[in-house]
Amino acid sequence: MSDVTQVHVQRETLEFEVNIPGHEARVTTALFSHTRKLLIEREGGRCWVSGATAEESGHPLEAHHYPIERSLANMVDWKLFADDAKRGVWGPHAKAFDWDKFFEGAREEAVQIAADPESGEPARTVRVLVPVDPYLFVDDMTVNGLLLSKPFHTGKGLGIHDVPYPVWAILRYTREGYQFNRVLRVHHFDQGDGHA
Repeated sequence: MSDVTQVHVQRETLEFEVNIPGHEARVTTALFSHTRKLLIEREGGRCWVSGATAEESGHPLEAHHYPIERSLANMVDWKLFADDAKRGVWGPHAKAFDWDKFFEGAREEAVQIAADPESGEPARTVRVLVPVDPYLFVDDMTVNGLLLSKPFHTGKGLGIHDVPYPVWAILRYTREGYQFNRVLRVHHFDQGDGHA
């Protein structure tokens, strides 16, 4: 067994399986485009991870759907999520979102859950509240957006879409000059006192 307390390279092959629900085609909605601009303005035009501007990173800043990924919107228990958001779990912007308007016209839907022979859990029916348009929250980048430079969004071995969340999130707080991997030596762009 090797000594994992010393500096060492960790290589992982991540393979997992998840049933992605049926969902609408990925489109850039007017709501997304408008609120992306507002997100850029609110965040001072800086990447959440590195603090880089579009000019400093060499790419336009990208708005990542966070915490609800667009393709996963149809698997969300929106009442459960809204309850957390209203308590501030997902920050002040999601807390301030107009949840009453979001649920206007929502329908209650019965969902059949099959029996689980392994656990012995019997079949059952649960009721969930389904909003008319979940994308009113999902595509609103002022409440469900994280501003990222391209490498930290979709970059191989660096982006939130490519590495496990705990490894990705620590990049924001990694000390200046740290050699994160062969590609990245951490650099936080000057923003005064810490990140915006």
